[in-house]
Amino acid sequence: MSFLKPDGTRFHYFTETFLGIGTNSIVLLDGTHALKIPKVRDLTSVHEEDRGDQEYVNKVNCGVLEWEKAVYLRVGRCDGIAECINISADGIRLALYKRGDLETYIKSEAGVDRPRKAGWILTLIKAILHFHSSNVLVDDMALRNILVADDLSLKMIDFGQSYLIPLDADISMASDNGLTAQADIFHLGCIIYSIVIWERYECNLFERQWVRPLLRDLPNVDHVFCGDIIRKCWSAEYSSMEQLYCDTHKSLKHAMRKI
Repeated sequence: MSFLKPDGTRFHYFTETFLGIGTNSIVLLDGTHALKIPKVRDLTSVHEEDRGDQEYVNKVNCGVLEWEKAVYLRVGRCDGIAECINISADGIRLALYKRGDLETYIKSEAGVDRPRKAGWILTLIKAILHFHSSNVLVDDMALRNILVADDLSLKMIDFGQSYLIPLDADISMASDNGLTAQADIFHLGCIIYSIVIWERYECNLFERQWVRPLLRDLPNVDHVFCGDIIRKCWSAEYSSMEQLYCDTHKSLKHAMRKI
């Protein structure tokens, strides 16, 4: 199977520069960086009767990457978000994080101590707060979309499904076919819970037609670290990311000092 770079250069699946592939994009090794490009199939390798459909998919994938470029331009640099080196016609050039994604890291490592977990949780809370302050809803929030840096800090990636809200709009009132600030906070609660218990946990509201499950149908968090924070994320007790940050900043900073 062959693909095309934005400049028309053909390359094949599993070349030496290949780092990963997703639904809409491909990530290639680019020197000391990672280069994210749209997933564009080489139509000469596609059966003639399928070329029309594949041409449409290629166009959609190019559009998704252009959208993600706009997200990176909107949010800029922030601790907890993958460092964007530059954006060009070639794609999105990012810092290279060799430890891989958090889901794989959790599976392969025995665990980390509570101060490290507290630091990670606070980093992610601040990152999502930065997104919302920039009038961006994140949407596709999952362990696979969080990378572990060499210094064990966390970096969020993959914003092709994020929603750019007009800068003069109220994010608390915004909705993109069900995606809201409250949905982001709910999914963040799932990420926090996964970090705390050191095991992947997902409850995707999109797959539930954006209907929030009852607390009794979610894991019991009565006796887990950050349980009160998680419960409030799941039960919509936080009206905004600002409220979540203010509620958790002091307690998590205190936990981080216990190193």
